[in-house]
Amino acid sequence: MINIRPAILCGGSGERLWPLSRKDRPKPFHRLLSDRTLFEDTLLRCAGQGEGIAFTAPLVIAGQAIEAPVRDGLASAGITPAALAFEPVGRNTAPAAAIAALLAQKQDGPEALVLLVPSDHHIAPVTKFRETIAAAAPLAADGKIVVFGIPPTRPETGYGYIRTGEALGEGFTVAAFEEKPDEATAQSYLQSGDRLWNAGLFLFRADILLSELARFEPEILIAVKESLGVDGAIDAETFSASPSVPLDIAVMERTAHAAVVPTRFDWSDVGTWPSLADALEGDANGNILSGDIVAFDSKNSYLRGDGVTLTALGVNDLVVVATGDAVFVAPKSRAHDVKKIIAELKAGGRDDRL
Repeated sequence: MINIRPAILCGGSGERLWPLSRKDRPKPFHRLLSDRTLFEDTLLRCAGQGEGIAFTAPLVIAGQAIEAPVRDGLASAGITPAALAFEPVGRNTAPAAAIAALLAQKQDGPEALVLLVPSDHHIAPVTKFRETIAAAAPLAADGKIVVFGIPPTRPETGYGYIRTGEALGEGFTVAAFEEKPDEATAQSYLQSGDRLWNAGLFLFRADILLSELARFEPEILIAVKESLGVDGAIDAETFSASPSVPLDIAVMERTAHAAVVPTRFDWSDVGTWPSLADALEGDANGNILSGDIVAFDSKNSYLRGDGVTLTALGVNDLVVVATGDAVFVAPKSRAHDVKKIIAELKAGGRDDRL
């Protein structure tokens, strides 16, 4: 049995799911796909044992502004974390990975295996998730920093891609990390057979990750080491000195230790209202209804009312989301542009709605 220390990342604002997702309660802390939040689902997925691996108590790394929903989610899931680390300022995923590696070493020793997991993705079933992690564990134990790749199902322009290299155990070497493509390039990637979507999910030995950070981004490692207390407390002044860099850029695009393992599970980043609708089963009219909804002569729409009664008459192919203080209406084909609304609200000083 291989022990793996999950490190759950609760970063990002989830702005594309506004007006539901807000600064003080972003996407992971809402019930979008079931009666549990995405955060609770992530905690439960990364618990227990099976397929030759055992998940130990998780580390949770989050922003200070969302401490309350993090603690609420842990209680709801019945999970006691090994450590909680609340970042005073956001510094992207490379510093968060350093926090995870250092805390894991205190729990499990220098060669602790760490699974870095976003808290806002939908993954199913759990058995296939464990199979995928188990397939990657020997590579990680041997010193590879494993990123998990999603076999693409469409010419997606919203994700980064990984080009696979030579076969390596249950995965491949990484030939290249590729930026979000245009439509034509995405189509060629889909047809190539050697591209995977970058899931932002990593498995690594703590000592290897820290040695690569020391090599490529020493300022990050210094700031994290100086700011991180034994119990996970983070000093704001010293942590703020860390550069804000994604793990992909800080380490993965530069290291000789990178490997990629294709996933075996169903996956969605649930990043937009249309992608959320795609992950759910509609009614006889193709509508997704969430909350207190009255819909008549309407088709193929996502209608959600949180704390309000939402009614719709004769609407087709719309996203309508109503909360207690804001309503968002858009054609499904334009709903991903919600950030333009957020930019207007910010420009108008309407932070009270964000």
